[in-house]
Order: sequence, then structure tokens, then C-alpha cells
Amino acid sequence: MVYASISNMKWILSLLSFFLLGQNQAQKRFSEGSILYTVSISDNGIKSVGETTLLQKVKGGHYKSELTNEIGKTITIYDLREGTGAILKEFGNQKIMIPLNKVQWNERIQKKDSLIFKVTDSTKEILGYTCIRAESKGADGNAIAVYFTQQLIPENWDMEIQFSVLGGIVLEYESTIGQNKVNYTATNLNFDPVPIQKFDVPQSGYRISTYGKK
Repeated sequence: MVYASISNMKWILSLLSFFLLGQNQAQKRFSEGSILYTVSISDNGIKSVGETTLLQKVKGGHYKSELTNEIGKTITIYDLREGTGAILKEFGNQKIMIPLNKVQWNERIQKKDSLIFKVTDSTKEILGYTCIRAESKGADGNAIAVYFTQQLIPENWDMEIQFSVLGGIVLEYESTIGQNKVNYTATNLNFDPVPIQKFDVPQSGYRISTYGKK
């Protein structure tokens, strides 16, 4: 009887180990690469004309995003280890740099992560990944809906479109205020190495402005 119990216990532990190993293999860590989102903007039901994209790049503790449209480009660069970065705004011949420090960056991330999401039963596939729908509504009436996948885990949660409370990478994000709607949908994701030079903050060519200044 004692030997049979020990044998059964070993079998259960082996089965549990196999199950946990399968779970770990099903998840992939996103520590380097890029995600391209197509951005759709609707104002009172009328979609904007012209292509808008958001490209996010990561390399360990380095983060960079490029929001591009027909008007210009907004680039955000941040080094999590050093606690420094900048926002670059390029509109025609006008080029502005807004330095970022650790306190300012953390304020941006904490504001985003203060949202409370309700995870639903709705799912859909994006770029071959199963994504779960989650919804949030702020006091300002801003409704947010995201589709996130738990098959991918970021190296860190400080990519600005990510929400650490969800435990996965967001592949679709939609914000609605009244009749105004902005939708980000991932159209490409790759794990190709990103040269470290891509995360360098320019040393010249920009007019310096202050964070929070309008």
C-alpha cells in the first residue's frame, strides 16, 4: 500500500512537470524585435484620410516607438537602465526634442497601468496568435478595448501600448470617446535583431522643449 502510494505520487508529479513544461514552451519572451501597428482614426464616424502607423522596437531595456502620418512623426526613445530618453517631434522643417527622465517616464507608465480591465470570453486571432478581449472605461468616459495574447511575454512592461495587468502583449488597441475612435492593429511582428544605434538620442538638430509644456 505504501509503495503504491509513492508510485502514484511520482506519476502525478511527473504529469504535473510535463504540463508546466508545455505551458512554458507555449509562451515566448519578446526581448528583441519590432511590432508594426496600422492606426485607424475616426472622427464622428468619418475615418481620416492618409496612412498612420506605429512602429515599436525593443532590445532588452531599450525602447523606441515611431508614430508616423502624413503630417509628420513623433518618436519616443527610452533607456530603462539609464532612466533617460526623449520625445522627438518632426513636422516639416520643425524638429523638437523633449528630454525624458525616470520620474516623467514612470508617470506615463503608471497612468496607463492604473486602468482596470475586465477580461471577456471573446477571442480572435491576430498574426497567428490567439488574443483575448479586455475592456476598460475611465471616469472621463474614455472606453478602451484591447486584444492581448498570453503566448508572448515582453522582456519588460514599459512599452507604452502594453498593460502589465493583462499579462501579455497587446496586438490590438481601441480607444473611444463619444464618436471619436482610434484603433491600433498589429500587422507585423518579428524577432529580428535591432541595431543598438536605433535607440540613440540625437545630439543636435532639434530645438529643446520642456516635458509637459503645451
